[in-house]
Parts: sequence; structure tokens; C-alpha cells
Amino acid sequence: MTVRDVFDTLEKTQGTPGEMKRRSSPLRVLRNRNFFFLWIGEIISHFGDRLAQMALVGLYLKETVAMPLSHSIPVMRNLFFFSTLPVVIFAPLAGVYVDRWRRKSTLMSCDFLRAGLILIIPLMVYQKGITHVYAVIFLVFAVTSFFIPARSAIIPNLVEKRELLAANSLSNITRMAATVGGVSIGGIVVAFMGVRTSFYLNSLCFALSGLAISAIRIQEDPPSYARSGLREVGRELIQGLKFIGREPRIKFVAISLFVLMGASGLGYVIVTVFVTKALGLGTIGLSILAASLGGTVLCGSLLYSHFGEHLRRDRVILTSIIMAGIGTIILAQSRTVFLLSMGVGVIGLVASPIMIASYTLVQEITPDRIRGRIFAALEVIISSAFLIFVWLAGVVGTRVPPSQVFYLIGVALLGYAGAVLLVRLSRRKA
Repeated sequence: MTVRDVFDTLEKTQGTPGEMKRRSSPLRVLRNRNFFFLWIGEIISHFGDRLAQMALVGLYLKETVAMPLSHSIPVMRNLFFFSTLPVVIFAPLAGVYVDRWRRKSTLMSCDFLRAGLILIIPLMVYQKGITHVYAVIFLVFAVTSFFIPARSAIIPNLVEKRELLAANSLSNITRMAATVGGVSIGGIVVAFMGVRTSFYLNSLCFALSGLAISAIRIQEDPPSYARSGLREVGRELIQGLKFIGREPRIKFVAISLFVLMGASGLGYVIVTVFVTKALGLGTIGLSILAASLGGTVLCGSLLYSHFGEHLRRDRVILTSIIMAGIGTIILAQSRTVFLLSMGVGVIGLVASPIMIASYTLVQEITPDRIRGRIFAALEVIISSAFLIFVWLAGVVGTRVPPSQVFYLIGVALLGYAGAVLLVRLSRRKA
């Protein structure tokens, strides 16, 4: 067995080339009316999310205007921390209840609740300082911990199995496009129109997303449960965790996402502070990086959506992790926005295949009755990694130069990929 064999991801096609092309085209899935409205809701809500993100960066810059770079890192860390902690706390229960509730109603309720909560920031707590914003952010993302698994779980209810890759590819493409647009426009809105305007627009986006999802027409008959106590909820949660533990491919996805999101949490804080404070570019600098990231994410999504049906999901994930490690090492050598954009661009190019392949693989394997629990468990894993390493960034960033942090991340990603390859090669030789 050679390394070439390990990286040989080309699979035998199923059906004629024309059939494969029809399955791979992400735009064809928009003919599905129900998925179309879910897609519209995703675009609007993600655009609004990024507006709010830039508003939070604006608050961070306002709060740390007189602080040195190293002292300002913990403030940025806290914003990420309180937006991630509720997912870790509530996602396990959210997954159980997503499997009990009607998923369309769950999505709508979450959007309308978030629209109301976001309004609290500009109307009530903005003038009281950034510490009061933490509580509202915590509540918003507590609601989000129900929205995310419900969105991932409902997609197989809206499209056929052969359309899953196309649906996930399109969701990823539009999510990234909305992210780029939100960050790019949000940076300008914050810089020229103020923080409050971004929060108002974010609230409006959540409300419009809820209205779009309300147009979905789907018959849902969730299983009825005679018991709804904590013991029964706990039993269902354990069932989901056991499924992950005994399914090797989902276990691989879970471990890989933990590693990647840990690297993202550490790197995201350092990049944000470096661009806004060290380079002095503020939110405009982040907009430039977002444009680079979004462009390459879009390319990665389009490429994978076209060729993805021919490739094994787990091997796509592993190859992409290696490329992400290389991109992070490029970041370590960057001293200008141009070089940072190159490093971020490499990472963005492979980020889409990782996420699309991961979610498609899980949707293909997981039975409908426990799908919400599985996606909630993955969200806990992802958010826990992000949370741990965001907090670590507040410690490491005050002691280690950004370039060295990026070197460590890149080496860790390459080391993980190498370890997986060695394990697989040893198993095949045995």
C-alpha cells in the first residue's frame, strides 16, 4: 500500500455521466420549492449574522481603544466565548427535542426569538458597556443551539437522497456568499453608520428568514413520547452518542471537526486582533480578508459540488485538512493584508469540501429518528473545540507572537492528518 493509494479518492461512478452531472449540479435542487425557501432563509439570516459580528467587533474596538494589543485579546476572546458557551450547554438537549418537535416550527420560532433578542442590544444595553452585551449574546446563541441541528436535520426531509450533496453544496455556497456580503457590508456599515444600525439590520434579517421558512410546505409527524422526563431525554441523548461511537465514519467526522474547529478558534481570535489592532485596519481590514475567504470558499464549494460524487467523503476531508495546515503555515509568514489574504484563501478553498463532505456523510448514514441528536452532538463537539481554543487564545496571544501561533496550528493539522494516514496504512497491512 502506497501513499498514492491512500490519496486515490476517485470512486467508480454510479449511472451514466449525464445522471452524475444531474446529481452534482447544486442549482437543480432549487427547483424543489421547499428547499428553495429554506435556502432563502439561510441567505438572509447568515447575512444578518455577519452584520452583527461586525457590530460586535465595532464594540470591541470602542471598548479597547486605549488598550495595548496584548491586553485587548481577552476582550475579543470573551465575545467569542459567550457566543459559543450556550451551544455547548444546550445543544445536547436541543438535539433530543429537535427529534421530538416539528422541525419547520422549530426553525421559525428560533428566527423570531433571535430577532427580538438582538433588538435588546441597541435599544437597552448598548450604552451600558460591552459586559452587558455578553448576556444577550449568550441568549441569542442559546436559541441558535436549537436552530442549527434543526436546519441540518430537515434537509433530508426536503430533498431526495441523491440530491443531498447538491443541497449541502448550495447551502454552503450561499452561506459563504452571505457571510462575505455581511462582513464586507457590515464593516462599512459599522465604520460609517455606526454599531446600532448593524444590530437593527440583523434583527430584521432574522425576522425575514422566519417568514421565508414559514412558506415551506411539509407534512411532519414526529414520534409521540409517553414520557418526557429528564431520564427519558438523557436516554435518548445517550442513544445518539452511542451511534456516533459505533459508526467509524461519523466518529472520524467528529474527531476531524474537533481538530479543525479548535484550530479555527485559536486562529480566528489572533487574526481578528492582528488585523484590527496590530495592522490598524479596523473592520475594513476584516472586510478585505472576508472577501478573500469568501471567494475561495465559493470556488471550493463549486468545485466539490461538481466533482464530489466521484470522491469518497472521508478522503476528501483528510486531504483538505492537509491543505488547511499548509494555508495556516502561510499565515505564519504573513506581515501584510495581501499575504494574510493568500493564507486565508488557501484555507477557504478547502474549508467547503470539509464541511460539505462531513454533513453529507452524516445525513447519508444517520436514520431520520435520531438525526437531530447526531447533528446536535456534532455541534457540541465543534463548539467545545472552538470554546476551549478561543479561551486558550486569550492566554497564548498575550505570551506568544501571532506568527508562532500560526506555525503551531499548521503543524498540528499536518500532524493529525499524518497520524490518520499512518493508522489507515497499518490497518491495511495487518
